[in-house]
Amino acid sequence: MRPRLRGGPSRRLLVLLLAITVVPLVSLLWLGRYLLEEDRAIAAKQAGERLDRAATLVAAAVDRAIAADEQRLAAGARDWSAGAVVVILAESRVSAAPALRLAFLPLAPALPEADARLFEPVDRAEFQSKDRTVARELLETLTASSDPAVRATARLQLARQFSSLGEHERALRIYEPLANVDTVALAGVPVGLVARYRRCQLLAALGRTAALRKEAATLHQDLLTGRWTVTAPVFVLYRRDADAWMGASDVHPGPEERMAGAVQALWEGRDRWPAGPGTSPRRFVLEAGGDTYSVLWQSRASDVRALVAAPEYVRANWLPGASALAREHGVTVHVSSFDGDPPPATDGSIVIPSATSRLPWALAVARHPTSAAPEATSRRLLLIIGLAVLITMALASSYFIARSVHREIAVARLQSDFVAAVSHEFRTPLTTLRQFTDMLREGGAADDPQRQVCYEAQARATDRLTRLVESVLDFGSMEAGKRRYRFDALSCAALVRAVVDDFRREVKAAGYHIECRATSQVEVVADAEALGRALRNLLENAVKYSPDSRTVDVIVTERDSTVAIAVRDRGIGVPPAERKAIFDQFHRGAEARTRGIAGTGIGLAMVDHIVRAHGGHVDVQSEPGQGSTFTIVLPMAMDRDAIGTSKFELRSSKLT
Repeated sequence: MRPRLRGGPSRRLLVLLLAITVVPLVSLLWLGRYLLEEDRAIAAKQAGERLDRAATLVAAAVDRAIAADEQRLAAGARDWSAGAVVVILAESRVSAAPALRLAFLPLAPALPEADARLFEPVDRAEFQSKDRTVARELLETLTASSDPAVRATARLQLARQFSSLGEHERALRIYEPLANVDTVALAGVPVGLVARYRRCQLLAALGRTAALRKEAATLHQDLLTGRWTVTAPVFVLYRRDADAWMGASDVHPGPEERMAGAVQALWEGRDRWPAGPGTSPRRFVLEAGGDTYSVLWQSRASDVRALVAAPEYVRANWLPGASALAREHGVTVHVSSFDGDPPPATDGSIVIPSATSRLPWALAVARHPTSAAPEATSRRLLLIIGLAVLITMALASSYFIARSVHREIAVARLQSDFVAAVSHEFRTPLTTLRQFTDMLREGGAADDPQRQVCYEAQARATDRLTRLVESVLDFGSMEAGKRRYRFDALSCAALVRAVVDDFRREVKAAGYHIECRATSQVEVVADAEALGRALRNLLENAVKYSPDSRTVDVIVTERDSTVAIAVRDRGIGVPPAERKAIFDQFHRGAEARTRGIAGTGIGLAMVDHIVRAHGGHVDVQSEPGQGSTFTIVLPMAMDRDAIGTSKFELRSSKLT
């Protein structure tokens, strides 16, 4: 262990050394800051020029990509990648390409329907005459008609009749082929959609959940992919029921539905954009359903052709070239239509409005956070490194000088305290030995009781001196790493009782009562002599620092796979600020020095060293004025690997 440094002359020396280094350090910092600010101003000017060039190139790249799609749109191209659809808007007709990317259209084309007059006899027989047999015969006759619309309508009504009569399987069989008929309609709705919807209704009434969900999923998918050309109200009506049959409580719109919503919004707001011959193409942004779409608008003589592009199409087709240029020039591109509002123009960004660039949206070009001119970075790095080296050298020199001087002063002071303390400890037993030895030399009868008392006192003083000297020598051996332990498997309770009994005899005359509760049969792997000395040191401290209380408790308990030896006194206690320092060598608490309690300051350091060598640790619980509890925690005998057996010699024996 190293001695703990305390305040004193070395602290004043440290303050003086720091004061000497302040002036050059402040000068270096001021000079470095000035040079860095000048370099930063030059770099910012150069970066602004590079940013202007990069913004111009990026905007031109996006414009070229959009112009290429405008040419394809004018040429009537129909093969567009995902996320885009071409819509042709006329007075009474709306078409799209690719058509399957829209779930519905603002206007649905009219499909052939059956003549309602052909089914009037069926209605009279079924609803007026209540003769379903005649009605069914009439419908079966109509199912053989050459008109596809008549055949499909008759089969739908025939299936409805079978369902009302309870012949559900026959009705389902009729609906099944009708679900594939998409060329005719019933009341403006494709027959295939009506047939699949009625199959779902019948399956729901029959409680056939699995079949219903499968059929509803097919209906849902066909609606989303635009298999049937329907308007928005029809789509919403049928999709809502399909979602309910599928058990979907919160279904988010798919891309086909969102794109169809954008086309619906474009149709409803078509009067806001110019149309007719000679009208220039337009580029603008369309908001629909919380989504933003980019629109390329071209007006012709009879209709309007528009490309509606979702954000994913813009990223995949219009921005790749601009992104490559941005990476090359160390900038980032921000598109307001789907990246949110562009950031405000600052020294690190340029915002190009839509009116200036002719792009559908505002474009913000900003310097990348990690981009910097190589020459500016290198120059600034060299400057910072040079200043850091100079400052580090100045601080390190001051620190090591102050540390060395401080440590030398601290070591000298601790050595002086140690010698004084040991001399004082030696003086009392040696004086006692000398006095009683003089009395023995003066002579006396062999059976003289006084002589016997002197002999006993001399023996106690000699033992005390011997233990003190041995403690000092052992501690020196421990610090030098020369102390070797001989570990045995022994009874922890037996060792504790033996040490307590021996110590109890010594302090009995002073009125101290040592209470021992050690009934555990747990074994530990320990050096009996060393562990006994550690316990004895704790007992001596408990007595020494308990001038007003004469009771000390020693308790042995088991804790999981460890055994705890606790020594509890009711003495002066240890302040919280000193609980870590008390295990440092030569450290003595302020209260001990104030009360004049004798000691060398190595006892607890020795206890800590011994316990750690046994693979354990020492816990301290204390409150000033209420006493302390020092607990030695050791692994049980079965955990001897925790001790590090490779360093010591182990033998199998027991202390009984």
